[in-house]
Amino acid sequence: MSNFIIYILTDSNRKHFEIGLSSNIFGTVIELQQSKSFIFNHGSSLNRIIYTASFTNLEAAHKKVNELQHFTHMQIERLIRKSNPNWNNLFPHHYQTFQKRNAHYAA
Repeated sequence: MSNFIIYILTDSNRKHFEIGLSSNIFGTVIELQQSKSFIFNHGSSLNRIIYTASFTNLEAAHKKVNELQHFTHMQIERLIRKSNPNWNNLFPHHYQTFQKRNAHYAA
């Protein structure tokens, strides 16, 4: 039995949304975190998964994606606020891609 997951991505300003479908959400998360493709470099950086819904039937998942793609910005915001009121990233980075510098302050 396969599990299909609908997700909504957003940027840090919560201005743009992208709705997607995945059968492997962890692979999608890793791909987003490591993405250097030209699609993600232009425009806004959609790097936060803020909504997920799980389906066992592919047809039902496609139907829900089509429904969500016709939602207005306000309708999508309401849907997100029901399940994730603080707009937290549901799959945060598990590792740092940069190294912290040591801060030295003069006394």
